[in-house]
Amino acid sequence: VLDTTVGGVLREAAERAAGTVALVEGVAERADRRRWSYADLLADSERVARALLAGFAPGDRVAVWAPNCPEWVLLEFGAALAGLTLVTVNPALRAREVAYVLSQSRAHGVVHAPAYRGADLAKTLEEVRGDLPGLREAISLADWDDFLGSASATERLPGARPDDAAQIQYTSGTTGFPKGALLSH
Repeated sequence: VLDTTVGGVLREAAERAAGTVALVEGVAERADRRRWSYADLLADSERVARALLAGFAPGDRVAVWAPNCPEWVLLEFGAALAGLTLVTVNPALRAREVAYVLSQSRAHGVVHAPAYRGADLAKTLEEVRGDLPGLREAISLADWDDFLGSASATERLPGARPDDAAQIQYTSGTTGFPKGALLSH
């Protein structure tokens, strides 16, 4: 077991292999695949961390309700660098389940895809938002550039300690409501 953090692992990789490809977007058209080196991934993750800190404080919980995409990975690293706990939410969950996960995890914010497999996630979130008094902010991936624009270029990142909470991951809920597991760095 390494005595480090999620952000620490990324920083170390960026120092050792800055120009090495770290992330490639999995889309069918090769020409449309976005790529990040470890140095790029660290820089973009730090920008996401600063954007998150514009609306949240270290220790807050921020959910991601979206399918696999590069922004999901950037949120994972960005939350870690900002000292936030990332709550992973299955994009296939419907109103009742997502409301349960966001409430049970005490999420202060949620970053969500606009839609997933024909379901309008933004509309679903609107339907349940009244039942989530602790949810202060909802950010659509459709507004990703505006979200990044809220980042301060000079904000100092607080980071985290190895024993701090890094994520809360939930089961699918096939045998009842989803169950969460708290993971440290």
